[in-house]
Amino acid sequence: MPADVRADASASPDTAAVGAPRVTGRDLLTAGIYAALVVGLALSGISNSGFLGDGPQWSRGASVALLLAACASLCWRRSRPLVPFVVAGPLATAEIIGGGQISAYFLLFEALFVPVMHGPRRVARTCTAISIAAAAAAMLAALLGGLPGPAVFLVAMIAGLMASTPLLWGWEVRHHREARDAAERLAGLEHELAESRAAQAVEAERRSIAHDLHDVIAGHLSAVALHSSLAASLEDREAREGSLAASRSSAQAALRDLRSMIGVLADEGTGTLPSATLDWPSLAARLRARDASAEIEIAPALTDPARVGPAVQAAALRIGAEAVTNAVRHGRAPIRLTAGIREGAVRIELVNGRDGEEPVGAGMGRAALAHRALAVGGTASTGPVPDADGSPGWRVEAVLPLDASGDPPAEPPLTGTTLTATEASPR
Repeated sequence: MPADVRADASASPDTAAVGAPRVTGRDLLTAGIYAALVVGLALSGISNSGFLGDGPQWSRGASVALLLAACASLCWRRSRPLVPFVVAGPLATAEIIGGGQISAYFLLFEALFVPVMHGPRRVARTCTAISIAAAAAAMLAALLGGLPGPAVFLVAMIAGLMASTPLLWGWEVRHHREARDAAERLAGLEHELAESRAAQAVEAERRSIAHDLHDVIAGHLSAVALHSSLAASLEDREAREGSLAASRSSAQAALRDLRSMIGVLADEGTGTLPSATLDWPSLAARLRARDASAEIEIAPALTDPARVGPAVQAAALRIGAEAVTNAVRHGRAPIRLTAGIREGAVRIELVNGRDGEEPVGAGMGRAALAHRALAVGGTASTGPVPDADGSPGWRVEAVLPLDASGDPPAEPPLTGTTLTATEASPR
């Protein structure tokens, strides 16, 4: 029987197919143990008469030589499991039939067990089929040979046990080892998947923070820069003070929003979202500051939760903020903003003039527009268009469903009041 079944259970079944044959110290130790067993049992005189004639058909020294050759083949029991099957198996069988040394049974057990345990699956199946066929042939030979009934029963019992026990044991250990290896691989894949999901979550949160900073803070700072530049060019004191007041108000709003975001990032336990000072009236005011004659039409229904879902409201406001920020920073008059519900969808369109010499960029703003629209099941497009008088212009257009079609990223809630076309004018 195997001397180190538990240790061998961790060996790979495909060892024979990987690299050159290699004899390890464990294999040499196993072969040495079997050799000592052969010599010890031979010296003790314990033996049987075999199955041919009334006694052994050759001398004890010949039996020991045969079995020691079988032991030597065990040196390749894991690197080349077919070697013990081809060498030790026939030699041990011959000794059982004609010699009678008891140690031959142990070597035959090992010769049948090794290919199933350590060989590739194809080798294991082939050796199993050959072993079963050999056992059946031995039973048939005993029946056709005219042996007495007790002798036939003994042959059948020994052939059945010597074939079934090592084969069943080897397949059982092999299946347990393969199941363990599969479980370890699955655990490794699950660990890699968990790490990948965590990395994706961090990346999504990073993009969300970047979009928030771009949508809200950048809009306020654009207004600050615009009003500061305007104040420097105004000669009327009242107009200059009004422009500076608007600049100061935008700077304070940017500071509040930035503090709110920093507070959320610093507090890991709350899980709350930053509250942004962003609403449709403030967007209209930014456009008016850039173009006093801007056409602005914002439907009150956009902030009606009975008609537009909260996620779509937030996405529409963020898309509008990005469009307004780009129009203030890069556009020029005339500017036209329309936002409302038409044909069963939320539609936002902002058209402004632009300098034809200015190159068209592909920065974060355009990507954020598409991302926010897609998150609620809508679409957004941006691109150059000719103005009414044929001069270069820029258009931002978004079409959103009345309610989100999936689970979009959470957005800060809408704040402020609703607007009509008249209320959008500066006060």
